[in-house]
Amino acid sequence: MSFQLTCPNCGPREVYEFRYGGEIIASTTEGGTAEGANLPQLQRERWFHRFGCRRWLQVERDVRSNTVFRTGWLEDDAT
Repeated sequence: MSFQLTCPNCGPREVYEFRYGGEIIASTTEGGTAEGANLPQLQRERWFHRFGCRRWLQVERDVRSNTVFRTGWLEDDAT
C-alpha cells in the first residue's frame, strides 16, 4: 500500500522517496522490553528523505491503515 509523507522542507512526497529508519521507542518495561514495539497501532517512526533534502524525519503513523498524523524533523538530526 502506498502512502505519502510530508517533508517539512520538500512538501508531500510518495513514501518511495524515503527510507524507513525504525520505530522510535519511548520507554521500556522493567524486564527491558520495549513498550509498543511492532504493535498494530499508532507509532512514532524515523524516515530518511533519501531522494529529497536528505534529512531525517519523525513520523506518527497508524501502521494498520498507513494514516500519517504528523511529520517533523527528528530532534537528533545533525543537518
